[in-house]
Amino acid sequence: MGSPFTTPGALSWHELTSNNCQAAMQFYGEIFGWTFKTMDMPQGPYYIIENQGAHIGGIAPNPCPKLPSHWTGYITVSDVDDVAIKAKTMGGELLYGPEDIPKVGRFCWIKDPEGAIIAAISYHNPDKWI
Repeated sequence: MGSPFTTPGALSWHELTSNNCQAAMQFYGEIFGWTFKTMDMPQGPYYIIENQGAHIGGIAPNPCPKLPSHWTGYITVSDVDDVAIKAKTMGGELLYGPEDIPKVGRFCWIKDPEGAIIAAISYHNPDKWI
């Protein structure tokens, strides 16, 4: 398998939606030795997780603080819009998107028929993330 950022079906990104990003970064930094880089986004800061110099995920403020903090896996796909349509026709629910992330790619969140949540993403410049 090549890079998970260019291989359809690969798990390429892990994202923590957190009710306390600073505490999460302190915890995971201590536990795993991760470092963090702040990326300014339209909805506020996004924290890129780096492991030994490689970007492996991110931490974002929870848009719905009533919900507990949670991790979501992102699967690389060739066409996010096609995946969103296919998921709905197969009994899944489209929770968010498809939407563009400036300078990153296009993504959506899907809930499968059993209630599990996962995201699909296609990257504009996948070599940047390797």
